[in-house]
Amino acid sequence: MELKKYKLADIADFNKSSISKSETFKEIIYLDTSSITENVVSGTVVMNTKEAPSRAQRKVTNNTIIYSTVRPRLKHYGILSRPQNNFIISTGFTTIDIKDLYKDKIDPRYLYLLLTQPTITDYIGNIADTAVSAYPSINPSDLSSLCFMFPDYDIQKTIADIWNNYDRKIELNRAINQNLPILDHSLRAVEVRLAA
Repeated sequence: MELKKYKLADIADFNKSSISKSETFKEIIYLDTSSITENVVSGTVVMNTKEAPSRAQRKVTNNTIIYSTVRPRLKHYGILSRPQNNFIISTGFTTIDIKDLYKDKIDPRYLYLLLTQPTITDYIGNIADTAVSAYPSINPSDLSSLCFMFPDYDIQKTIADIWNNYDRKIELNRAINQNLPILDHSLRAVEVRLAA
């Protein structure tokens, strides 16, 4: 198995696309940084474009990796699968899209797995902790300067497919758990036995 080393700046576009004045969206589906943690979206907000916050700017496509630049230790990151055209995310995220030239060499899901390894999230967290700002934060260049070793595309795809299957199973289990009835212990009959 041959590994190839790539710098992210060479293989990916960062913050590739933003809303322009020519957009015709009447409403957007908005995702803020606090609404995704480790690829689990806790909620989005559908809003009229005119009422959207100024930070609702970044456009995404299929397999866009999003990584919060604010407090990265909170793990507000994910990879978006087939978002709608009017799905817009906060400028608090950096978007990462594989360049066309590398689409047959790099599986974005595999890159997402590399970016979310504990050693990398700790490294990024350490950079954020030393930031000269009011709160821990990173710049897109902190991510784009990272280098990774990549196996052949077929191996990346196999690994990413396995992860994707597990991730879907976990998502299904979460959905099942949310639909389970909650046992209310306060309504239970209690039998008390007196000591003889």
